[in-house]
Order: sequence, then structure tokens, then C-alpha cells
Amino acid sequence: MKTLHQATKLILLAALFLALPVFGQGIDKIAQTGMKWLSIPVGARASALGSAYTAMASDAGAVFWNPAGLAQTEGRHVFLSQTQWLADINVNAGVAAYHFGGLGTFGVHFQTVDWGTLHGTRFTGGAELFEETGTFSPDSWLLGVSYARRISDKFSFGANLRYIHENLSTSLEGSFASPQKFTAEMNLMAIDFGTIFYTGFKDFRIAMTIQNVSPEKEYRFESFPLPLSFRFGAAMDALRLFPSFADKDHVLTVSADALHPRDFSERLHFGLEYGFKKVIFLRGGYKTNYDEEDFTLGGGAHVNVGNMAVGLDYSYLAFKNFDAVHMFSFDFGF
Repeated sequence: MKTLHQATKLILLAALFLALPVFGQGIDKIAQTGMKWLSIPVGARASALGSAYTAMASDAGAVFWNPAGLAQTEGRHVFLSQTQWLADINVNAGVAAYHFGGLGTFGVHFQTVDWGTLHGTRFTGGAELFEETGTFSPDSWLLGVSYARRISDKFSFGANLRYIHENLSTSLEGSFASPQKFTAEMNLMAIDFGTIFYTGFKDFRIAMTIQNVSPEKEYRFESFPLPLSFRFGAAMDALRLFPSFADKDHVLTVSADALHPRDFSERLHFGLEYGFKKVIFLRGGYKTNYDEEDFTLGGGAHVNVGNMAVGLDYSYLAFKNFDAVHMFSFDFGF
């Protein structure tokens, strides 16, 4: 009874944290960050869950959501993700991780963005306000190292250290007010930090992350930060609340995230994942306080091939005024 009482208090506390952001949705803090490509979701499983993944992160792809989830992996893992984002922007990412027993789990990861060929324009101030300046191809990528450790059966933590590079073009034309050419190449370091805590009530867990912590970067006349964000999440297998329905072959995990981004008002994300025998998975999610995004769908299959565990996941992200986004990711464990 005491354990149930403590768990109830934790659930109420988590619900309070998840509800608080709703009261702060009065102002949209737009256009306050740079390198927004860091906010593009990575990984089909997490994306299919409406990005409500902070407390569910448990694979090598966790480094892009909550690095503490890396501590849940065993052995060696390779994770690969491919996304054709809006406007034919391609995002590719990968992770290699290895669990060293009591020392923890170490990993390396990368993310690249292929913007394609873009057409530039310049403000002239004349009769024709803009003129073409030719084509250019931006260059955006990051390399990172990760570390995670399970302190006990209940608590894990993890962190990322990343080197981030962006080059909008080798040389850009200036504006009407400042016509000289300039370069737009930036390099900086950033860190992420996350935790996961199992409360002891069934498999109910809460988690927290802070992402894209870095110094501000000066771009021509102004400085800008990365898209800093705070996440608080909770997740649980709902079937464990009903002993007569609880079954190792069936898992129905409910998750929720409260997101506090630097450049927008607070958002809530919700996810639902059904798993059958840890082989077949169906997923769905919903996001609030977005202009374009709302529901997400997806699924996956995890099978053993010899001594290797292979996972394939897919997600479908709906947009109100744009074509849907399709994401694929692979996880290899050996």
C-alpha cells in the first residue's frame, strides 16, 4: 500500500509537470534560434510516437532524444535513419554504440542534411527589389560522442558532446545596406543531457532532457543560440494496471512529453505503442500547438537473424499544407 501511495504521488506530480506548459501558450517566441535543422526528428520509432519519446528511449537512436536511453542497450548496436523532409530536404543519421558492462555505454553518432541546390536572391533597393545571385548548396552536419550509464535498476543518465558545422555557402552576396561579400560558415560545440527514472510502480518511468546547450554564435550583425529545448516525459505499459489483461506477449505503452523550446511556446506530445511478442509493433502519436503537424503513425518489426537482432521501423508524419513525411530507420544488435 505504501508503494502504491508513493507511485500515486509520482503520477500526480508528473501530470502536473505535463499540464503546466498549457498555461504558457500565450506568446510564440519565433525566430530566436539558428541551425533549426537540429530540430528535425531522427528515428522512425520516436517520430511515429508523436515525438513523445523522452521516457521511452531505449535503443541506440536514443542519442537524438534522450542519451540516458543508451544505457538500456546491451552488446553492440548500429542505428541508421533516413528521412526525406519537407521541400526534398534529406536527413541522414547514424549511431554506433557498445555496452562495456559496469563502465556504461559509449557511442558515436552523426547527422547530415542535404538541402539540394537552392536559388539565391539579393535585395537591391531599385525598381526591381530583388535580383538573382545564382545557386548555392548549404552544408550542415554534426559529429558527436555519447556516454550513458545505469546507476541502478531504477536510474540512468546520459550525455552527448557534439561538434556542429554549418556553411550556408562559400561566398554570399551582401545586402543593399552592406553590399560586400561575406562567408557564412559556423562551427561550435554543444551538449545534451538526460535522465530516466523508474518509479517502482509497475514500469512507470519519468525522464528529463536538455538539448542543444551551447554558447551563442555571431552571424554577421547578430548573435543567435541553437534551438535549446527542455523535455519532461512519462511512460508506462497500460496493460500492467489490469492484471487480468497483463501478458508478456502484449504490451501497450502510453507516453507523454512536455516540451519547452527556446523559439516557441510550450508543446505537448502523446504517443501509443502496441507490441506483440516484441516482434511486431504498431504506433501512433499526436502533437499539440503546431501550425502544421498533428498526428503521426507507424510500425516496425524486430527479428533475430542468426546472432544478430534486426529492427526495421517506419513512420508517417502528416502535415496540413505539405506532403506527408516518410521516415525509415534500422537497428542492428550483435
